Amino acid sequence: MKLKPLNHLGATMGARVPVWDSRDEFGNTNLLVAKPEEGASLARALGDNWTVLMRRHGATVAGRSLEEMTFRTIYTARNAAAQIEAELLGAGLEPLNAEEAELAAAANLSQGPVWRAPSNTGRCGWTRRRATGGRRRQVRRASKRRRRSARRAGRPPRKPRKGPRAGAEQRGNDGQS
Repeated sequence: MKLKPLNHLGATMGARVPVWDSRDEFGNTNLLVAKPEEGASLARALGDNWTVLMRRHGATVAGRSLEEMTFRTIYTARNAAAQIEAELLGAGLEPLNAEEAELAAAANLSQGPVWRAPSNTGRCGWTRRRATGGRRRQVRRASKRRRRSARRAGRPPRKPRKGPRAGAEQRGNDGQS
């Protein structure tokens, strides 16, 4: 079964995903790309594509930035899961054609969707966390909500935590220097 883009977010993997097998050039190995010649072989297999499957190992995903590479990785994995489920259910697969994949990938990899992706996926936002220096914004908002809730209920605010993160809310960061 070849990996094919089935939806607009899956299109970020590219219209074609080649498969690289270390055994073809190097015989039996430990399946890790540890030598320069193995890395060069993998790079040749990747070529102009964004993703290459590594037989008996996993995948390598490329991107122009860390955010783009992460976006491609998440949605390639989700596309692969959807493809497996569709195959198991016997559903007819209608993958995107090359032009659809190219247009969808261009739209999805613009700054807006890549920046918003974490909140859409329900994950703790990697782009927002990086932009705000970690959990600082989330911690500040949480402590502010607790104080506001306590005031409305007419009770004193909770006592500060004890331990290594004590006072993190007051300092406005996650307790790390």
